[in-house]
Amino acid sequence: MSSSEVKLPYGTITGKKLIMQFSAFDMDLPVIAAGIRERMDVLREIGVAFSGFGTEIPADISEQSPAILKAFFEYVGSGGQPAAVLKQAYHLIWSGMIQNFPSLTEWAEAKADLSNLTIAQAEVIRARKGE
Repeated sequence: MSSSEVKLPYGTITGKKLIMQFSAFDMDLPVIAAGIRERMDVLREIGVAFSGFGTEIPADISEQSPAILKAFFEYVGSGGQPAAVLKQAYHLIWSGMIQNFPSLTEWAEAKADLSNLTIAQAEVIRARKGE
């Protein structure tokens, strides 16, 4: 870790860039996106721009090693302490995610629906292969 790098529990600040990362086991992209969207106006006010999402797929992906979801941000403001502003952005995004997180009932229903979709897709693939 260089002297200009700040390590956070779920992210890293290097220079004017913040990369937040989440395990695909723990978070879904829509939840992360909702948290960012919830706080986007405040992020703009403090000079932080959202730069996009990415997925890091481990070479040996398995049920025990999920993909890593990443969200990228950049300090585009002038003056100030970019690391301090990006750390503030990090906390704003987490609070936005918590603010938008669905209730346990909604979450369970969505997971069940996703599971049913995955099973249906697998059945279609098996039917196409003639199994």
